[in-house]
Amino acid sequence: MYNDTISDFLTRLRNASMAGKLEVPVRPSKTVLDIAGILKNEGFIASIKTDDNKLTVSLDKDWPMTHIKRLSKPGVRLYVKSDKIPRPRGGTGIVILSTPKGHLTGSQARKQKVGGELVCEVW
Repeated sequence: MYNDTISDFLTRLRNASMAGKLEVPVRPSKTVLDIAGILKNEGFIASIKTDDNKLTVSLDKDWPMTHIKRLSKPGVRLYVKSDKIPRPRGGTGIVILSTPKGHLTGSQARKQKVGGELVCEVW
């Protein structure tokens, strides 16, 4: 039983990236699928395969994740307004937010002028 599926997903990605693995099995959930889709659109993940109750994420070997960190945790939630969304690594990294309009990157949330809960940062 996993209490925090997002932390489990991010930890699996971080460990696989550090170990040089190209495929990562993950427990699927709606939030994990949304975050994986954002990471795929940003180029950190090569592909996403979903089966019955399985999710397999293929990492991009040309663009490895050097840093992936959970920001808002179940015990300490972090919420930001649209003008206070951080820009990790001077804009080269991304931050993912959970907003009323769904899961968005920091730049998408700034454009739509919507704040929310900080989920993670990646570079």
